[in-house]
Amino acid sequence: MCFMVPLFMLRTVDPLFAFGVATLLASVYVKYTFGKPQGYLTHLAYRLGLPLSGLLDVRVKSYLT
Repeated sequence: MCFMVPLFMLRTVDPLFAFGVATLLASVYVKYTFGKPQGYLTHLAYRLGLPLSGLLDVRVKSYLT
């Protein structure tokens, strides 16, 4: 019995937690992208200082031409 209870809890709590996190992330995604131009979240992350490797091509010397 002491081995079955943790196994049962692991199999029911983890999927519920994952479903809750997925629902939260989906609602945040919809809130921040609905009605915004394409690439809005990428620009927002860049402005907040998050490292986005591969966003800009390193071979291009200037994007302001």
